[in-house]
Amino acid sequence: MVDTLYDQLVFRVEQAASEPLERVEAAAVLRTNAEADADRVMDRFVGQAREKGVSWTAIGDRLGVSKQAARQRYSDRVEDLEPQLQPRLRACLAQAQREAAADGSDQVQTEHLLVGLLAEGVAAGILEKLGLKPAAIRKAGHQFFGPPGAATSAKPGFSAEATSALETATRLARANRRDWRQTSVGTEHLLAALTFDPGSRARRVLNELNKHAAADIKRELACYLDPNPHGRRRHRGKPRHAEACTFCGRTTTEGAQLVAGPGVWICSACVTIATEILEARAG
Repeated sequence: MVDTLYDQLVFRVEQAASEPLERVEAAAVLRTNAEADADRVMDRFVGQAREKGVSWTAIGDRLGVSKQAARQRYSDRVEDLEPQLQPRLRACLAQAQREAAADGSDQVQTEHLLVGLLAEGVAAGILEKLGLKPAAIRKAGHQFFGPPGAATSAKPGFSAEATSALETATRLARANRRDWRQTSVGTEHLLAALTFDPGSRARRVLNELNKHAAADIKRELACYLDPNPHGRRRHRGKPRHAEACTFCGRTTTEGAQLVAGPGVWICSACVTIATEILEARAG
């Protein structure tokens, strides 16, 4: 008969001490060590779930707690698994904060992120190529979301929508790397996150400025969201594959797993991103 875990623990205490109080003390030490080991096991598998792109909402549901509680409990424990923001993206985020402050806003919204991405990096090159300028984005943002207020010197935080976009950018960066532990999130990933979310403030601004902007950005981003660096050169100028993801442009020959819809295709990576966007809105 196989001993239960309880039987094994009792045996360890009885082997460690013979006197009643000594066994109480040994049991207390064992409990502390067991709790620490159990925490390490949880951290390991929560980290693995995050590695696979599982959201904090889904983890919280499985554990019977809220998304916020799950994130608060485990995010610090798996922080060594979190990716790094590229310096150019950090510069763009700082510019977005300046944009929000200039608008008198206490929060960075996604339209501010869009202006910030024009500061430098891959995203800036793509936006400039499509003729999207900071002044035009600001004007459209003010038309949609109200005129700017008095500029503030306070450093704005990030709105829920902006935070969700950054989280989506992180997941997109992971999905397009062979080893997500070495993930580096760049301006191209944030631009993709803003473009892929049809309900975001940034996407509304893009649609206002150019009804084809989202499709054009997705096409331009395709060569940057390929985990194979040599594949980037192959993407340029090639005809679009008949069976390519409508959202990111990756094809089956490039390792994408595709699902067909009425006139469209979507890959597994973009399905994950779309799911996270919907969960973020619902949660």
